[in-house]
Amino acid sequence: MDKTELRVLLVEDDSSIAGLIKYYMKSYRGYFFNIDWVDSAEKGIEKLSNAGDYDIVILDYYLPGLNGVEALKILKARGVNIPVVFLTGAKENEIASEVLKLGAVDYYVKEDIIGPILPVLIVNIVERENLKKEIEKDRDESSQRIEAIQELVITVSHEINNPLAAIKLAANILLKKELPVDIKTYIKIIKENVDRIEHTILKLRELRSEQIVPYVGRLRMFDLSSGGEKKEGG
Repeated sequence: MDKTELRVLLVEDDSSIAGLIKYYMKSYRGYFFNIDWVDSAEKGIEKLSNAGDYDIVILDYYLPGLNGVEALKILKARGVNIPVVFLTGAKENEIASEVLKLGAVDYYVKEDIIGPILPVLIVNIVERENLKKEIEKDRDESSQRIEAIQELVITVSHEINNPLAAIKLAANILLKKELPVDIKTYIKIIKENVDRIEHTILKLRELRSEQIVPYVGRLRMFDLSSGGEKKEGG
């Protein structure tokens, strides 16, 4: 079975450490690792600026010239949105806290993870970040669909509300007149259905993404049974 390529940018100034990482990161499960190694933050930034086609960055903290934190700040300022894993020689809580606040996805001590566990961690991180992106993409698309529907409903409701108001007014006037009981019954049915249409339009104007439910096959629909309800005391 063909394996999926994972492109990794390794920013590490120690060639022996880089060699160990390459040794352990050859393949895992359905993935093989294509690793680009550079020995400075400046070279890593250049690689990401020119190509940027990486699935993950493994970034050492202590580097000649710019350190890892400085490099991460530059990448974030440039809008580089690739998962970054930090490596350091010793556990330093302040550094760990800082890099995670800056947007690194994880922080590890080299001696703890450089071994057979390393490819497992990297694959898990990549899969986790890809899943987050898919969820965010679905959320954005859902939000855009709802906005488009709401705009359509607002446009259509302007065209519908005036005739509905006229029908409702006429029904109310007729109900005040002396008419046969069966005729009044039909007028009440008309008025009740006008109210239902108005209520449905109100629900459509207040659609939320959580109202999307499965329908048939891959189709989904909006559940209007819970939308547009007025809360008591609100």
